[in-house]
Amino acid sequence: MLRSYRSRMTASFIVATVAAFLALGFGWSTEGAVVVLVLVPISVSLGAWAGAAIRGEARILAGAAREVAQGELTTRLDPPGDEMGLAYDEFNRMAARLEGRVAEASQERNRLMAALNSSQDAIVAVDTENNVTFANAAVEGLLDRKPEEMIGNPFVFTMPDPAAIEGLRASRERGEATSHVIERPNRRFLRAIITPIVGGGAWSTLVVFHDLTDVKRVETVRRDFVANVSHELRTPLAAIKSVLETLEGGALEDRDVAVDFLARADAEVERLVQMVEELLELSRIESGEVPLTHDVLDPAAVVELAAGRMRAPAERAGLRIELSSGNGLPRVMGDRASLERAIVNLIENAIKFTPEGGRIDIRTRSDNGGVLIEVADTGVGIEPADLPRVFERFFKADRARRAGGTGLGLALVKHTAEAHGGRVEAESTLGEGSCFRMWLPGR
Repeated sequence: MLRSYRSRMTASFIVATVAAFLALGFGWSTEGAVVVLVLVPISVSLGAWAGAAIRGEARILAGAAREVAQGELTTRLDPPGDEMGLAYDEFNRMAARLEGRVAEASQERNRLMAALNSSQDAIVAVDTENNVTFANAAVEGLLDRKPEEMIGNPFVFTMPDPAAIEGLRASRERGEATSHVIERPNRRFLRAIITPIVGGGAWSTLVVFHDLTDVKRVETVRRDFVANVSHELRTPLAAIKSVLETLEGGALEDRDVAVDFLARADAEVERLVQMVEELLELSRIESGEVPLTHDVLDPAAVVELAAGRMRAPAERAGLRIELSSGNGLPRVMGDRASLERAIVNLIENAIKFTPEGGRIDIRTRSDNGGVLIEVADTGVGIEPADLPRVFERFFKADRARRAGGTGLGLALVKHTAEAHGGRVEAESTLGEGSCFRMWLPGR
């Protein structure tokens, strides 16, 4: 069988040539005419056969190329044993190279998508019509939208903020990068950084949203702290100034009045000293500068020492302290002085808000692998609206303001517990009393 296209065409040419020579040799005799009539159709058939084979192989190549163009990159051809085998081999090499390059591009794209989706910032790309063309996974947490819900829709559907829309316009028309702080519902603040993308194809502008909520909250806390300190300092300073002015105005000549005013000034100075000391203590605890020791402590012994220090003030206020401790308490690792001071603050707080004739129960028991210290009183209780804020610095409910104090004691208790790996909580019933709990992990 003739397998080569060249062989087929050569055979056709030879047959045609033989026919021509025979025709000449026979001088176009009857025999020559018969020979020509037989050989010429054979030559034509051989040529047609070769052409049909070429067209068939070309269709196979075209079909394979179409499959590759449609994404079937693993398509390969089995080369025949003729000249078309070279074309088949080149096609197979081309398809293999294309598959490798597409695989590399896909791997790079997957790395880029993984990096973008790992970002804590929300990243959104938009086209020249301000339609979203890409959104990473973080948009769901920051913008409350799923990426698939955003892609293909106008950016304004997700972020209807005039500043952001103006930033997109500046990026598209003037190539400017802009930054905007946007307030979202529930007091969430986002910084939107909008930059143009050069050569990004369908990605015309990139918008990166960074969560500023915690930063804003810290700024608010710092501002409130300064305002609260100023307010708390103003009251005793104003009282001291008033005393001094009164004494200068002639009260100094009246010994009894002078002694009374000096006692008031001394009380205000003591309040200032206590406030400054507590502020410094809070600052050291929060900054981690307090050199807390890590001794093995018996929690019952620490509680008993704190209760012993407060029995005399309780008796002067007409209150009794009841102390109880569970058996087999685990030891705790901590700083004896700071823990004792925290418990004293809890007892002092209970004394301050419990009317004469009341009771303060101090209980210590094992709980969840640690120790739970409870200080319960039969006092005036706390308003439900105020209860979540009692551990804030300088927070004072109306009853607390009438009772005096710096508003820092419970904040110190909270920070001391957390510095030891513990936690605090409070519950209260208005008019019936309150219970403060401090949990510390066992050793």
